[in-house]
Amino acid sequence: MIMYQLKPVGVVRNQIKHPDDVQRLKHSESVVDVFDDYSTGLFMTETFDYLDILFNFHLSQITSAADDWMVTTRSGEKKGVFASRSPLRPNLIGVTTVKVIERNGNRLKVSGLDAVDGTPVLDIKACDTSVFEDVEMKKYHTTVMKNNPRVSIRKSIIAEDTEKLLLEAGKMHGHYCPGLAMGVMAATRAMQELDAESDGLEDLLAIVETNNCLADGVQFVTGCSFGNNSLIFHDVGKTAITLTKRSGKGFRVVSRPDSQAYIRQSFPEFDNYYEEVVARKNRDPEIVAAYRKSGVKRSFGTLKLDFDRLFDTMWVEVEVPEYAPSHDDEICHKCGESVMASRVVNTDGNIECLSCSDTEISVLDGHGIHHSA
Repeated sequence: MIMYQLKPVGVVRNQIKHPDDVQRLKHSESVVDVFDDYSTGLFMTETFDYLDILFNFHLSQITSAADDWMVTTRSGEKKGVFASRSPLRPNLIGVTTVKVIERNGNRLKVSGLDAVDGTPVLDIKACDTSVFEDVEMKKYHTTVMKNNPRVSIRKSIIAEDTEKLLLEAGKMHGHYCPGLAMGVMAATRAMQELDAESDGLEDLLAIVETNNCLADGVQFVTGCSFGNNSLIFHDVGKTAITLTKRSGKGFRVVSRPDSQAYIRQSFPEFDNYYEEVVARKNRDPEIVAAYRKSGVKRSFGTLKLDFDRLFDTMWVEVEVPEYAPSHDDEICHKCGESVMASRVVNTDGNIECLSCSDTEISVLDGHGIHHSA
């Protein structure tokens, strides 16, 4: 038989000294004090909501009789040890999923850890929740995919649950920032005012006046995007959104001139980290992690700020464009690639795409709309 030697990476610190009191810990806080040799392993653990803690049942003893692998649970039920959380186990190893509260250096504060004071910690791991995500996908497949993929978004808009909307919008945007939060807030208010919903068929249109973070929040909440021809871009550089139906009656939300100062005053610590990481290019992992954490705090904190101090709102008349036309495809005789018929050049009877014909094209990037040959 192969024998394995386990080396503790830390120790549990709390007020519970006896195993009989361990159930109290499910609603209490503990600190996992990680030894200095392993402290770097804690980097980024504070970004997780939950972690798995593996530990040693150091106050229990291993027995070898076959009958000992049956245990009586606290509820009085008889079970095999592998169907229980009993500390009387072949290898005296316990594992608990805990909620992360905060990290301070090599000290990780958590709640729900059912291990007594002085318990040796064997390992700390990120939770694998993929199996639960698969279950959720199957659960919602019938109700969502066969009806409306925006059901949950619509419910969040009605409930004005901007926090949930921002959580989901971040998956598309790639990070959390006040601009994305402002886009979520502005779009949610506009959707509520118009009592609107998008089916991606151009009956609801969103006009954005800047191509920055705000635009992604607007696209997620409204369902209006470039892909479904419902997002219109006015390149005027204003943090503003107008939402309208085909009637042309639109609701405009625009940031107030002092909105950025209001956000900075509410979360001043972010600017210090921004100056250090972005301006001074400090890439110390701890500083970068603090910068990101502060950014998340400012983003979700923005949702709780006074809407009327961030934005002005007004009803406006909108010149609504015709429905987007459908185009046949042509084949460029030079590159052989398929291209929309509205984007070709006929040169001496030969069909060429704009790229092959060296025709000036319009480009939208971080600088706005410009022309490029």
